[in-house]
Amino acid sequence: MQGSLDYLLWLIGVDQSFGQLSVMQIAARTIVVYLTALVLIRLGKRRFMGDYSAIDILLGFVLGSVLARGLTGAIPILEMLVVVVMLLGLHWVFAAVSFYWPGFEKALESSPRKLVEDGHVIKDAVRESKITDDELSQALREEANVQDVADVKAAYLERDGSITVIPKE
Repeated sequence: MQGSLDYLLWLIGVDQSFGQLSVMQIAARTIVVYLTALVLIRLGKRRFMGDYSAIDILLGFVLGSVLARGLTGAIPILEMLVVVVMLLGLHWVFAAVSFYWPGFEKALESSPRKLVEDGHVIKDAVRESKITDDELSQALREEANVQDVADVKAAYLERDGSITVIPKE
């Protein structure tokens, strides 16, 4: 067991500076950082993510950081390209696996949350979503031109952070 841990620590170059890492160690480190950041973003709230998925936001953040380091010379261009290719590859793999395996997609993305049912606000769901009464009222007006929650059949906080409102007939 200790041998496996030692290999893992060597593989991600724990005791080495970036200039001492091999291409394989850079690739392994990229995967570890990507997965760690994905978990952190996934633990974040929907409203932070807006219309983007967790993996899209992660790619934007990490790519921006890596490219900036390459521009300033903090890392050599070849090593920057390895990281960029690895990140794009991971993004593609995660997107493809999500498409073909719904269980994996659910682990990466949240499910819609019902906020209103048959004219009644589901207080626990609204509280868990950190949505104020004013924000919910605004969504009812903007999405369904409804002034009173009693006129709403259902309202959902969608995966992308938007609120969908279904008015009563």
